[in-house]
Amino acid sequence: MESYLRFSIIVLVAAICLPAIASRPANTAQVDAVPAAEANALNLPAFPFLAEITSDDVYIRSGPGTQYYNCGKARKDDKVKVVGNKFSWLQVVPPAGSYSWISKQYVQIDPQNNTSGTVIGEAVRVYAGSDEVQPMHSTSMQVKLNKGDKITIVGEEKDGYCKIAPPEGAYLWVSSQNAKPLGTLMAPTPAAPTTTTTSTMPATAHPMPASPFPTNPGELKTPVSSPNEPNTPSPTPVVTIEEQRMGEVHALKEKVEAERAKPAADQNFAELKKAIAVIAGDKQSPRAARSAAGLLKTIEKYELSLEVADAIKVQEDQFTQTQQKIEGAKNEGLSKIDDKGIFAAIGTLKESPLFAETPGAKYYKVVDGNGKTLCYARPVGAAADADLSKFVDKKVGLVGTIEANAELGEAVVLFTNILEIQ
Repeated sequence: MESYLRFSIIVLVAAICLPAIASRPANTAQVDAVPAAEANALNLPAFPFLAEITSDDVYIRSGPGTQYYNCGKARKDDKVKVVGNKFSWLQVVPPAGSYSWISKQYVQIDPQNNTSGTVIGEAVRVYAGSDEVQPMHSTSMQVKLNKGDKITIVGEEKDGYCKIAPPEGAYLWVSSQNAKPLGTLMAPTPAAPTTTTTSTMPATAHPMPASPFPTNPGELKTPVSSPNEPNTPSPTPVVTIEEQRMGEVHALKEKVEAERAKPAADQNFAELKKAIAVIAGDKQSPRAARSAAGLLKTIEKYELSLEVADAIKVQEDQFTQTQQKIEGAKNEGLSKIDDKGIFAAIGTLKESPLFAETPGAKYYKVVDGNGKTLCYARPVGAAADADLSKFVDKKVGLVGTIEANAELGEAVVLFTNILEIQ
């Protein structure tokens, strides 16, 4: 009888407790305990509440820590709406002037209103915008939008991203040391009545909404901390190798363009090419490797243009020097010039019957003092239209280039200018 009573009591207790245990959310205490403890430690009112900024130039950041990038600044006495907290950071509705980035390929802009757009993809990520971080490096995700969601475009497209007003659910963060709570914006929800057959867990005074921010803030440069921001622990950002490499390529590209902007004589891409080549050979980062390879090709084009410019300058300098010598010869007499190197040939000009029957192919020959043929000559350019009869049987200098002629088996001077030598 005693055993039967003991067994009955155990069954009765199980019947009462098991339903309550089954209805309790898994790990409720573990999930809520930390945020509740943090909120209580900061003496925060129930969310959401208004807070007043207590200092000037307070950074509004993309995540709860100083390693997250700056998305703007708040001034003293500015008001922000607080919806949650993490560590000693307050999660706030983006203040006026804040913006976000969304990939343009997932946006259809209204042709009648270029400030209105519709998302055309699923689970499209929206990132916190910053004037200090390029769109491709603004990797603090705020929310995901789905097909049909409406967005408001607030600026020009940049690097394939649309600048939009932060959509619902997109939040930023501010240090609690720089904000003073003003009071809750809504009355707390009354606690549900309990019965003797339902087990209840301790209520959480300050439930924290699920953070839309990822564990990866994507900050590629050293963050700047405000002197008023706390040095409290915050999650270490996880930056993938691919993201890091892409950031390096972007930085190198800016250096290449800066080098390109220098005067041609000062441009030197040698060291930059070495750094870019390392990334181009990184098989662990294929996207960054492709971008680096493209950047190397761009540098090759730049260097080729420099070589062409140098060659043109050398030719121009040589032409200028030759022209100056020719002008000097006209004014002073060639007999006074020691340097005869400006001429391709010097000798007595004689007419030649070569190719006489061919129109426009007038040939001459140049002979030495003994009448021996030194070379043949043909006028080209300006000399082709000039009257050269006055130079026949006179000692001349020919300005031009020397070429081999297979038909003659001789050298031929193609001269553009001719001067008589006294």
